[in-house]
Amino acid sequence: MVARRFNLNPKMGNDLLLAASGEKTGGYTMANYVWDLMQSQNITPSLPAVEAYYRGLKERDIPADDQRLMLVSRTYNNQRLRFGQGPGRSV
Repeated sequence: MVARRFNLNPKMGNDLLLAASGEKTGGYTMANYVWDLMQSQNITPSLPAVEAYYRGLKERDIPADDQRLMLVSRTYNNQRLRFGQGPGRSV
């Protein structure tokens, strides 16, 4: 999609990442693809989208030193610090 100059706007990217992060079975392929597409276009996901993606990754068998998990963790922590916990969010 990137080669075909497919542009993903931030709202659509966040919506897709949220929806794909709800995947309970399988390899989390769609969520990973949306994340990679957003990263390639320098789109920072919203806090709810990053949080859903982060929690979905944590539920899977991924080593703690995985590059993707480390980047998502850093983005999630930065977003939490920037926007705060917010109502209804737990640590």
